[in-house]
Amino acid sequence: MNILNKVLLTLVLLSGININVLADGNPSEISKTRADSHAPISVMGDHTHGKGESMLSYRYMTMGMDGYQSGSSSSNYTKARSKPLGGYYMTVPEEMTMNMHMIGAMYAPSDDITLMMMGTYLDNEMKVKKHSNNKKRTLESSGLGDTKVSIFKRVAHNDNGKLHATLGLSLPTGSISKKDVMFGSKEETLGYNMQLGSGTYDALPGLTYAYFEDSYSYGAQISSVLRIGKNSKDYALGDIYKTNIWFAIPFNDNKTSVSIASEFKFQGKISGSHKDIKTIMSFAQDRDSSGSKRIDVSIGANHVFPNKVRASVEYIMPTYNDVNSVQLDADNALIFGLGFAY
Repeated sequence: MNILNKVLLTLVLLSGININVLADGNPSEISKTRADSHAPISVMGDHTHGKGESMLSYRYMTMGMDGYQSGSSSSNYTKARSKPLGGYYMTVPEEMTMNMHMIGAMYAPSDDITLMMMGTYLDNEMKVKKHSNNKKRTLESSGLGDTKVSIFKRVAHNDNGKLHATLGLSLPTGSISKKDVMFGSKEETLGYNMQLGSGTYDALPGLTYAYFEDSYSYGAQISSVLRIGKNSKDYALGDIYKTNIWFAIPFNDNKTSVSIASEFKFQGKISGSHKDIKTIMSFAQDRDSSGSKRIDVSIGANHVFPNKVRASVEYIMPTYNDVNSVQLDADNALIFGLGFAY
């Protein structure tokens, strides 16, 4: 499917939300002053700003993978070592940790338009085992990730609700050539999850809706990551389609809120293969062990300080995971964020 068809498909899906529930008008004041005026911190591009407003933000996310998953069931070492078409891998990943730092800036040149840019820095570790002698190594990769630029267009607002559309582009600033010494004497190209970016320009369409009552709020977001062609290493990561929903309750004079949320995520398999991976040593380097369907549930909190600094935290718990072939199983994740609006 080419990129035009992907965008058209996404727009068709987004059009399923009825925007007639919102009368056009001024942005809701209640949504600007409450801690739950922002979605849980894991939801990106969840809000817009008024004309002339700006915001700087920082997010830190840590997540791990441990154990093995095959389809929607837990798996074991023997299956993790077995190739899908027969034979065995020489090494087996045992666990992986990813730490991500995200710095963002938003600016609204008008009430209807908000611009955003976000850069990332990643620090990855993967522990692997060589089957023949049980030796273990920790592989590492770190550096700048991909950079995202987006434009948010206010579709409709009223006293209780707001709806905006997003169109963004992910720029391939993250390396896809990361190497490390495995069990030989020379560096070898790391697996797909250890690379720092997609290597492709990716379209980022989305639609976000939030509704506010005096004692609660809720929202939903539909978004996609659509790869544009293949990268310089002759592959493309799978497209991503996500739906996020959340429910929040404000308290402490609306300065603090707690939330419960869920994310439904589908990611397709890798297309092509990394041309620098000459020998597939483990499933981490095998494109067949890519792509999944998963559902996460999270709990979170937001707090707004008098100086307009906003602090957020969210704890994410995987509840359903269905993967292609065999992959490392996802553990819980933690996200912390700070924002300053002015």
